[in-house]
Amino acid sequence: MSNINLNQEVIVKLTNHLVLTLLVGMLVLFMGSNSAMAQSKIRYIDSQKVLDNYPAWQDVQKQLDELRQKYEGEFEQIRQEAENLYNELQNQSLLLSPEKKAEKESQLLNLQAQLERYQREKFGPQGEFYRKNAELTEPIITKINQIIKKIGEEDGLDYILDVAQGVVLFAKPEFDITDRVLEELNKAQ
Repeated sequence: MSNINLNQEVIVKLTNHLVLTLLVGMLVLFMGSNSAMAQSKIRYIDSQKVLDNYPAWQDVQKQLDELRQKYEGEFEQIRQEAENLYNELQNQSLLLSPEKKAEKESQLLNLQAQLERYQREKFGPQGEFYRKNAELTEPIITKINQIIKKIGEEDGLDYILDVAQGVVLFAKPEFDITDRVLEELNKAQ
């Protein structure tokens, strides 16, 4: 099961790294021009706060948690079956006929292959959990991005940064538009 969590952590870290790299690049380009800097309108949001306080996101996370628990339970059931067979094979090794021993070893190899296949099919990069996650979260992320863009256009903003990605080192609270994004998001439901 640690491989499952490790895969999810790697995906999150890679996504965060990509977003951070893009935002840092944007800031470097932006800082290249002092006159542009003086005239630019910049605001920021806390995307994690938006997600944490958006009921639709919470519902999706609950669905994904239930699905993950279901898959982990099924995985654990197969793993336990393989462990029991392994222990049985170890304990009865001397008592089993060569044919029976070979049969149990074959069953054990099949269970190990089944475990690997199950993990790949459910939690791999193209697995069911990954696809379901994308299916459920993409519409929400798209909606949030549309609202951020709408606010940016309405307010004539040049940049909206995300403090949750660790790019903003300092910002005055009056430039935080997180609550406004949440209000618009909740109105849109």
